[in-house]
Amino acid sequence: MTTARLLLGAVALVAAACSAGGGAAGSGSASASASSAPAAAPADLRPIAEAEQRRAASMIGDPDLSSRDPAVRRAAARALARIGGAASARGLMRALSDEDPEVVAWAAYGLGGGEAIGGGWKCRGDREAVVAALAARALSLRDTDVPVAFGPIARAVGRCASSRSEATLAAWLDGPPERAREAALGLADLATQLKGPRDQARLREETHVALLARAEGGVAAPPLPEALVPISRVENVPPSVTGRLGEVARARLAEPGPYRLFAVRALGRAREAGVAPLERALGEGASKLTMPERVEAARAAARLGTDGQVLLAKILTKMAETPSELAKDADSAAISGAVLASLKDPRGAEAALDKIAKLAAPDGANDRQRRLVSGLRCAAAKVVVKRAADALLVGCDLDKGWIGKRAFAEVLGRSKIEGPAVKMYTDLLADPDVRVREAALELLAAHPEIEGPAAILEAALKAKEPGVASIAAEQIAKNPNLASDRKAKKKPAPSPKDEKPKKGEPPKDKKPDEKPADKKDDKKPDEKKPPDKKDDKRPDQEKPVEVVVSPDAGVVAALIGLLERAEKDKDLEMLAAAIDAMAAVGAKDFVAKIEPHCKSSYPAAREHAASALTLLNGKKTTCEPPERAAEIAPETGEAAKASSLVFETDVGELTIDLDPELAPVTTLRIADIARSGYYDGNVIHRVDPSFVVQFGAPFPDGYSGLPGKLPLRCETSPKPFEELSVGVALSGRDTGSSQLFVMRARHPHLDGLYPIVGKASGPWQAIAEGDVIKKVRVVEK
Repeated sequence: MTTARLLLGAVALVAAACSAGGGAAGSGSASASASSAPAAAPADLRPIAEAEQRRAASMIGDPDLSSRDPAVRRAAARALARIGGAASARGLMRALSDEDPEVVAWAAYGLGGGEAIGGGWKCRGDREAVVAALAARALSLRDTDVPVAFGPIARAVGRCASSRSEATLAAWLDGPPERAREAALGLADLATQLKGPRDQARLREETHVALLARAEGGVAAPPLPEALVPISRVENVPPSVTGRLGEVARARLAEPGPYRLFAVRALGRAREAGVAPLERALGEGASKLTMPERVEAARAAARLGTDGQVLLAKILTKMAETPSELAKDADSAAISGAVLASLKDPRGAEAALDKIAKLAAPDGANDRQRRLVSGLRCAAAKVVVKRAADALLVGCDLDKGWIGKRAFAEVLGRSKIEGPAVKMYTDLLADPDVRVREAALELLAAHPEIEGPAAILEAALKAKEPGVASIAAEQIAKNPNLASDRKAKKKPAPSPKDEKPKKGEPPKDKKPDEKPADKKDDKKPDEKKPPDKKDDKRPDQEKPVEVVVSPDAGVVAALIGLLERAEKDKDLEMLAAAIDAMAAVGAKDFVAKIEPHCKSSYPAAREHAASALTLLNGKKTTCEPPERAAEIAPETGEAAKASSLVFETDVGELTIDLDPELAPVTTLRIADIARSGYYDGNVIHRVDPSFVVQFGAPFPDGYSGLPGKLPLRCETSPKPFEELSVGVALSGRDTGSSQLFVMRARHPHLDGLYPIVGKASGPWQAIAEGDVIKKVRVVEK
């Protein structure tokens, strides 16, 4: 039996008990009376559920962790794992020694972080001591405990990233398959924590050798495809193992399964040894791979430098020979789009790109088919055009809609926005589609030459769409100069060309021994090399030409208004954007507005407030969590209900079966949102072909959720994210709202980070970005 199934069984007891009657918690214990109840009577676990929702570790006491009822101990360990912080560490360490494997699993998960903070896992307590305790507990597990508890222990060892984590996990690779499998996933977690030069994930060379040996298999042990997951997470594989990596990954391509995708990804790290297998994966062997795997093959080829670009040009040329197949359905369009997105150098594929940029829609094509064709036309045009006004780009969208205008904005941003480009830019800012306006706003921080940024930002900060307002705030955080007083006289920064050289020094715009370019160094037309990044002058690489004189009064007022709006709507994503922008602007008036959020029960609010107050006050500020939250979700303590959401969409009927066992509060909230009609007419705003389908934002841009509702606490667990798992989208810990995502494939790096609320069924693979959910009905079970 798997960890996920046993954990579900454990929480089923919790859900059943939540509907039972019972008294209030005793002092220092959420269920003080539970241990004295008859063995056959279910404990009242509602106080523990309340403690979890209030993020109050103090409400869970020793009687809960030592109860003779395993349901109480499991609920207590689960609550502490989700509450987090230093206050939970002692209880979690105690729970780690419990005899019940499910309690141990929750304890290990909690000690390993229970959630990612600031992009990395935060080990609870001293990481060296925690990893030592985890390793010792793994050794003492009974064989019957391993399927339940060993996985969370191995993942926690990786996420804590102590000095002994890598050696411990590498040693476990030599164990039985069920242990080796989890050790490999633990090493994948570890790889993202161990940062090398340029902040890139890394593992030791001997660890790569051990992983490849296990992935290859042998007489004593079958191949373990999970062993390629850590290598697919590392940016630079040691050159000494790339040849063998290519051989092992190529062999695993012949074996279907949820981890074959990582064999494809690993080929992108194999350098020249990855070229031939990827060519087969994208060419004659493509029919044997799934759509997500073929998409990942294109992305892997993009990592192979010149060889990869040559391969992609070859594949695209072959694909363009049958243009009717390029966008015949969502899968075909996704694969074609992935190849186009991965191709950075048009040389060798000019004819194919021109053909695709002029691709005609099929006779009688509906709006959806025209959208798929437009996506490919615009993707091809972006690769070949040099300027935004090129007719190939301007006319790429068959319906002159958001797809073409966003492509236009991207190309416009590659050069300075001046002269005729100014009118083009202002037209984008005034476009009725929120996605287009946001694309224009996102150019501001990198383009200091745009005149009147303060006025643009003030208007955007007041926009009704949360995404427009939040992106405006994000631009200020990136470049505070944009918020300079529009009435103040700007002080230009000195230009290097205006500085006179000192006596005896050459002018600064010339090198002392500069020579004319040698003809033998000129690039030949048939050389298929991608553009060198260092030669690609981008606006964001230039020094700002202005310095801040004082913040613009209109922008200051708009930021205060945005913060107050975020507070009213309970929108933590918007709140964070407003606070970050206030910190960047630096006005002391903001301190009093931000300080209350330093006491918030929501970690995301506290983290952003602490950073902002540190900048504004000029000294380190720490925002400690309150002992308990004053408010909790109204669904807390309600009887868990299983239900299904049935979606009427552009591709037919789709279903999500909500499972309340691991996320009772969240599933109740989602069902209520669906009943309210909120999802009716909702646009599916994000489709990553090999990753997720995401929906539920109020506008088709992925920002925010249903306003006015208390943000959902993260009901996360060690349960794995598999194909068709359904999770809640977040913008930080405890920020859940109405946005959901459906997995397109297995992605272990999400495990434990997001709440899993159910399983999807139906043709979700056929969904494309921009499809519409026409109506949703809730079916009670």
